[in-house]
Formats: sequence, structure tokens, C-alpha cells
Amino acid sequence: MNTIAGIGLIFFFMKCGVSPILANVAGYTVGLALSFFLSKKIVFCSDGHVAAESLRFLVAFALCFFANIAVLHVFVNLIGFGAGVSQLIAAATYTGSMYFAARWYVFKVASKPSNPC
Repeated sequence: MNTIAGIGLIFFFMKCGVSPILANVAGYTVGLALSFFLSKKIVFCSDGHVAAESLRFLVAFALCFFANIAVLHVFVNLIGFGAGVSQLIAAATYTGSMYFAARWYVFKVASKPSNPC
């Protein structure tokens, strides 16, 4: 859900004339809190400490978002792909890397089978 909302916002901002990089930043900024909540409660069913997980989530977000922006820059400015396709490639980079960061770093304590949602 968060990826769809974020991509929707990114494409909306680009349609309004915002640059691909700035649209990307805006879309991911809006989705940050939603992403944490959905990941904690639905995807990983975590009952861990909110403050500790929030801090780890922000670290993981920063690293994965940097990868997203780097991929977006490379595809738009160096390879010359269109902004829309480049946004989708960058989003896939972020989503994949953030899932693994959340699974193995942010919510690692919650990934036990005895913690169903």
C-alpha cells in the first residue's frame, strides 16, 4: 500500500512540474510514517520497543533512500531514461532494500513464529 501511495504522489508531483528528484523526495517524505506503521504492525507484526525500532527504521530509510536517489540520478541523468521509468526502477531499488533492512535490522526481534498478527 505504501509503495502505491508513494509512487502515486511522485507521479502527481511530476505531473505538476516538479523535478523527478524533488518529486521523489516529497513522495518518500510523505510515506515515511505510513511505511513505519505498516511495516511494524502488518508486515512484521512487531511488538518491539517503538523508540528503538523508530531509530533503526530511520537509519535504514536513510541508507535505502540514498540508494533510491542514486539510482534515479543515474537512470535520468547518466543513462537518459525517462523520468517515469527511472522512478519505477528507483522505487524497486528502495522497496527491495528497505524490505531486507527492515526484516534483518529494524524489526529483527519480531521475526519469530510465535508473534502472529
